[in-house]
Amino acid sequence: MDGSRHLRLLSLSRVLRSRVTCTAYYGLAIAVIAILVATVANAFIQEGGVTIGKLWNAQLNNPTLWLLDAMPFVFLLWGQYVGLVVSTEASAMVLDETETLRGDNAALAAEARRSQRIDSLTGLINRSHFVDSLQAAIESAYLNATWVGVIVLDLDGFSEINEHYGQASGDRVLIAMARRLERAVPESSTLGRLDADRFGVAIMALASQRELEQVAERIRAAVTPPCPLDGMLLQLAASAGGAYYPDNASDAYGLIDAASQTMYEVKSRGGDFSMACSTRRVHGVAMHSLSAELRRAIDKDELVLHLQPLVDASTCEVYGAEALVRWQHPRRGLIMPGDFIPRAERSGLINDLTLWVLRRAVEYAGALRRDGRNLRISINVSARSILRPDFADTLEALLAVQGLPGAALTLELTEDTLMADQTRTLEVMTRLAGRGVQVSIDDFGTGYSQLSYLKRLPVAEIKIDRSFVQDMLESDTDLSIVSATIGLAHALNLRAVGEGVESAGQLDRLRELGCDLIQGFHIGRPMPLEKFQQWLGDWDQRHA
Repeated sequence: MDGSRHLRLLSLSRVLRSRVTCTAYYGLAIAVIAILVATVANAFIQEGGVTIGKLWNAQLNNPTLWLLDAMPFVFLLWGQYVGLVVSTEASAMVLDETETLRGDNAALAAEARRSQRIDSLTGLINRSHFVDSLQAAIESAYLNATWVGVIVLDLDGFSEINEHYGQASGDRVLIAMARRLERAVPESSTLGRLDADRFGVAIMALASQRELEQVAERIRAAVTPPCPLDGMLLQLAASAGGAYYPDNASDAYGLIDAASQTMYEVKSRGGDFSMACSTRRVHGVAMHSLSAELRRAIDKDELVLHLQPLVDASTCEVYGAEALVRWQHPRRGLIMPGDFIPRAERSGLINDLTLWVLRRAVEYAGALRRDGRNLRISINVSARSILRPDFADTLEALLAVQGLPGAALTLELTEDTLMADQTRTLEVMTRLAGRGVQVSIDDFGTGYSQLSYLKRLPVAEIKIDRSFVQDMLESDTDLSIVSATIGLAHALNLRAVGEGVESAGQLDRLRELGCDLIQGFHIGRPMPLEKFQQWLGDWDQRHA
């Protein structure tokens, strides 16, 4: 639109100048005609006739005609002058409009750059600009031999606010939190919104680690007061983790990851706002590169899903299989989940990774059922994934695509996951249990779960952690733990699953103790779907 206005002004300038020039030519023609008429009339009156000689004499002998002779030049000069004035004024208008357009374009460009840096909801800088600012601070700290501190803060139970009061109310809470944090952090620090309900604070040029702890205390004081919302007072809680440069990481991504890792550990222990600082060294550049590659691996389907058999300990019938994700890296080869799932947790990719696993596992369950194998597929799910508001809907939609009942799946959750947000977890699990989806407590005995809470959950089985199973033949303590866990499961009408079975001796002892299901290398290793289908045929033949 601005370009068309500029062209219209240029066209108007040319039209105006053309019209003035045309008018000057009209005046010149009128003057010439007037001179001819006056000369003819004068020659006829004075000489009595009209010839070339008489016309020339009339011109020479009559001064009045001299004035008329000058008229064409007057009109010509007048026309050129007016044309020049009009053209100059039109050009000035074009220049003024051009400057206006340039100013408008500069303002639009500045607004576009600002929108790329600013979170539209809270007005804080976004994750990308926060990382850039932090990296610049680290480079400065390297030259000046100072520290840089980062605090990552995440609201606890924020999904419940969106669930119970609506997303608009959740947005208002985030805006209010942003304003509180702005008042709490030092002016020299950088505050940004990293994710949905996650904020980051970078404190530049720290003279001591104590300064970061003081900022954390100020943030805690800002978060603690209730947040007013439509006449109510919401008591907010948050978890926070801190990290330092150069102690914990050498670049911005590594520093944020170190603080986030500590924050998740704080969150897994429950409770109100807490602050802890990372004691781990994170290799920032290499690990960030792995995160970026994981994003590509999910998008380009470089991941693979293996199935490990679950067998009934007493009848040797195949009960189901656990789905275990692997990463077939184009350069590094097969990467095991322990090397990239923690990265997915810290980098915010765990939800996308979980969705990929769910989709593929449901496809495998559908393929097995079409082969006449009604087996349950067990899937490990993280706290961040199961607490998403759309998790249950997504899972039900995936089952519907394959035409599968909920009984085709078992969700495995660790004790820490169950304790992260008890109200929301109970709600989701109850809904899924109503659809036939079963829940298994994975790595039981290694977390901090409460029996008073676990007995209210719609849990179907308990998986005894492999560390107890592997050492139970040599350790009376581990054997007692395994035996007690199986007894507890049966007392609660739950199945007991022994995982990590690697020898016939372990299998026999689990059978003696009454374990229901077994899983481990002694039964079968994790394998792709095609090999798993072959393994099923071989197993049936051996145990016919």
